[in-house]
Amino acid sequence: MADKNNCDYIEIERRAGSLECISDFIQERSLSIKLGFRRTWELMLVIDEICSNILSNSMSSDNTLKIIWRYDGNNCVTVEILDRGFPYNPLNPSPEEDEKSSLGEMGTYLIDEMVDRAEYQRVKDTNRICIVKCRRKTAANKKSGAGSMKNGDK
Repeated sequence: MADKNNCDYIEIERRAGSLECISDFIQERSLSIKLGFRRTWELMLVIDEICSNILSNSMSSDNTLKIIWRYDGNNCVTVEILDRGFPYNPLNPSPEEDEKSSLGEMGTYLIDEMVDRAEYQRVKDTNRICIVKCRRKTAANKKSGAGSMKNGDK
């Protein structure tokens, strides 16, 4: 695999301790690139919310999540969360899901406030959530914030 600072991944099965493994993975990678305490915490919080929602709501027989870490070497980290469950966009829950156990208003608020971009896509039989967190805001980040990319169902 490539340099762990630039690209790495883990695959996690749904079981006790899954979220802790994901958080440890994100924290270790964030520390290795000196992302900063606050940005690391925000990234971990958003990913924890999304992953816990996927793990608790997935009705698929495939209990595996793949978390991919990419660092552009300069400013931004991209984390992709992949699962082969039924089509499900945790960034834009239906009103029924919102009332039950999905991210709901607080979760979507966290995403809007704590990451630079968030996007959902359905690619073949895989749900793909892409989160981007940058060290500093740039004009490009401000133009395409999380809110403008959340509804990218494909």
